[in-house]
Amino acid sequence: MTTTTVRESTRKVSTRSTRHHRCTPEFLELLEEDFGISAFTLSNAFMGVPAEPKRSAIALCEWASCADDPARALLAWARKNRRGTFRPDGDEA
Repeated sequence: MTTTTVRESTRKVSTRSTRHHRCTPEFLELLEEDFGISAFTLSNAFMGVPAEPKRSAIALCEWASCADDPARALLAWARKNRRGTFRPDGDEA
């Protein structure tokens, strides 16, 4: 009978993340086509510094599309959470 030894790897395995995939103007055009929310509204809600992650933008558009007025709901979310153009400048703090 032969025995084999299993050597554990010393390499660090990193978990993959999509946090670095941020919204771009091209991506906002796709959201406009898919959800019917105006590009102006999407830009105001998601294009701050830094821009929102794509996954959260998709989830928020899905949420807003269930409302009577998706554009108003999305802007209200951005204003309440200080995102997009409603994000405060660093100079004011």
